[in-house]
Amino acid sequence: MTPVLLVELNRGELHDVEAPAEFATSEPFSVELRNHGEAVHVHVRADEALSSVARIESDGNLFVEHESTQSVPVGVDSVDSPVTGTLELATGYGSEKRTVEVTVEPPSDGDAVDVDETLSRPEKRAETTPLGERLAARLPGRRVVPVLLLGAVAIAVAAAVANAVRSPAVLVGAGVVVGAVLVAIVALLR
Repeated sequence: MTPVLLVELNRGELHDVEAPAEFATSEPFSVELRNHGEAVHVHVRADEALSSVARIESDGNLFVEHESTQSVPVGVDSVDSPVTGTLELATGYGSEKRTVEVTVEPPSDGDAVDVDETLSRPEKRAETTPLGERLAARLPGRRVVPVLLLGAVAIAVAAAVANAVRSPAVLVGAGVVVGAVLVAIVALLR
């Protein structure tokens, strides 16, 4: 996948240019111009140091439509040591400018492996616990059992009253009681 240097245009106000301070790559990349407002002309230019190893694949003077995105490909030569230069992005006929320090690096060795700090910690092994202990850990505690029984009694009483009276208002009230008890039980078991 081609690396992307993302540039935000007109996000805060007209001719506003937002870009990272620096960008590094070892391969061709694209400058993605995202316009958040009115149409704008953008001039993209590499300084002498950067242009010795990178070339902008367009004329560098671009028109970016209202709320659209335009991609500018940048070709990169292979280098033996890092080359750093600046890429200048200007709008508003040069009144707003942003420079990005671009470093073109030698291609990375294909056999290299990225290592992060998680490899320095030993792997956690699954502890083997007897089945009885695992079941006991999943069952509700002693304080929860009386609440569960009280909830079951409340549901049974609400169902019995709704069945005996057979009134729409009582049926709605019983439904509210059952719903509240179920929500309380779910919250209790979390």
